[in-house]
Amino acid sequence: MKNSKLKKFLHKFFKIFIIFMIGTAVINIVLFLVIFLNHQNKLNKEEGLLVPPGEMVEVNGHDMHVIKTGNEDSQYTLVFLHNSGIVDDSVALIPLFDELKEEFQLIYVDRSGVGYSEVSESPRDIETMTEETRMALSKVGVEDNIIIVPLGTAGIEAIHWANTYPDEIDGIIGINMNYPEQFEDITVEEYCGFFDYLMMGFTKIGGIRLVPSAYPNNDFGLYTDAQMRVRKALISRGFYTKDMYNEDMATIDNAAKVTAEGMPDEQMYLIYSNPLMEPYVNESESVNEQYNDALEENSEVDYIDEYNKPVKEYFSGMDNVVIDEISGPARVYIYCPEEVAKLIKDYVNNEMLQ
Repeated sequence: MKNSKLKKFLHKFFKIFIIFMIGTAVINIVLFLVIFLNHQNKLNKEEGLLVPPGEMVEVNGHDMHVIKTGNEDSQYTLVFLHNSGIVDDSVALIPLFDELKEEFQLIYVDRSGVGYSEVSESPRDIETMTEETRMALSKVGVEDNIIIVPLGTAGIEAIHWANTYPDEIDGIIGINMNYPEQFEDITVEEYCGFFDYLMMGFTKIGGIRLVPSAYPNNDFGLYTDAQMRVRKALISRGFYTKDMYNEDMATIDNAAKVTAEGMPDEQMYLIYSNPLMEPYVNESESVNEQYNDALEENSEVDYIDEYNKPVKEYFSGMDNVVIDEISGPARVYIYCPEEVAKLIKDYVNNEMLQ
């Protein structure tokens, strides 16, 4: 009798459980379908916004996007290389380019699978990425008198480029540039894990549209409404692609290769932002709150000095490296492009053209 009641209970339990699981699966499928169809509908509407502002050039069987602007008669060409995970620099760099274009020829390159460049699934080892950048520049007629301007992780490519083709490079001007030794105690799994893999699918179905924090704001009034729409459309379409994932997966190995090469002899001017410095610390509510909380916990620490201290210590013994620190967020060029441009122009005019 007891067994019969137990069987009835289990039968009812599993029946309800199966119905619940099927119902949950159906709801999830419908939800994903709604998100995906909404994404496709918005992509179609945004297609007119995403006309490449530069030139599409064929490299290794796929198209890469290159912007070439500024003063073609300048002695130097500044080649800007974007940070990993950033897909909208073709627009975000416009205020900085406006400050520099009279004095320099300016180049911006979207790496494969980023921004307007085609997803190629080509290898993301440092040699391939550097060669693709060089080929893209060659297609627009730029092959020497280059000052590389790496942003963030692009510093690894810039250093490898300068080591491998020193005759092409006249210097490096890094903006919050990473150097390869920063990655030596990080494993591939720690740097790029399962979450990153899932992010590719999340981007494809349009899930990123549900995450407001993924999109930039225009708090400092540097961009037109049209430019902001383009930035947001670029992010919606390609927030995290297969090429970006493969690049992240290769970063630790690439950094190890470039560490073994050593630092180049070319002049290096490095600009690092410090969000704890005035005026930015008083203009960002979240930064100001975190800073004051830290001071309450330990008022004896000079957090402003500590912020970029590891970078300063690393480069301190290198005679070819000059470092400046300015107030602002990580993407400092969307905060104070005039100040960044002035630092670049002053350095080139006073140090490189002497």
